[in-house]
Amino acid sequence: MKLVTNRGTGGWGSDWSGINYNVMRFADVLLMAAEAAVEQSSPNLPLALDYVNRVRNRAKNMTYVQTVDDSGDAANYQIEPYASFANQAEARKAIRFERRLEFGMEGHRLFDLRRWGNATETINTYIQNEGEDLNLSGYDSKFGTYQPKHDLFPIPINAIDQSGGVLTQNPGY
Repeated sequence: MKLVTNRGTGGWGSDWSGINYNVMRFADVLLMAAEAAVEQSSPNLPLALDYVNRVRNRAKNMTYVQTVDDSGDAANYQIEPYASFANQAEARKAIRFERRLEFGMEGHRLFDLRRWGNATETINTYIQNEGEDLNLSGYDSKFGTYQPKHDLFPIPINAIDQSGGVLTQNPGY
């Protein structure tokens, strides 16, 4: 019998991995809190600024990627904290930019765009620009366009049936 040391058991006998998995990073918590501070009816811009700058200062003070021959930084890093946010719109723009930088390639972008209500515009513009850059006619028709119905998942039909008419299907499904 092979002994597996990186597994544990959870409730009802189900196996859980003994390997730690980061569900959420602290930077995500800070940027969500900054977003919440900005989106209040009375925005708390100083609090949002503090949260965003904590993320930027961590990035600024980390060890930078070095060149192959270790002669210096591989890129011209210029990471500085924000001095202030002049208004709610500027703070919102900075937080969204910071989320895009901080979580690139981590799978957060689509959900951010959906939450902010600009997924359709952003994704369709991207598809159009990719087609132009690649000089491919029909690129956008090949991949289709992002439709507003994709902002929500369909509700399973059995849930609708079991609700006794309380639930209705999301638009477009």
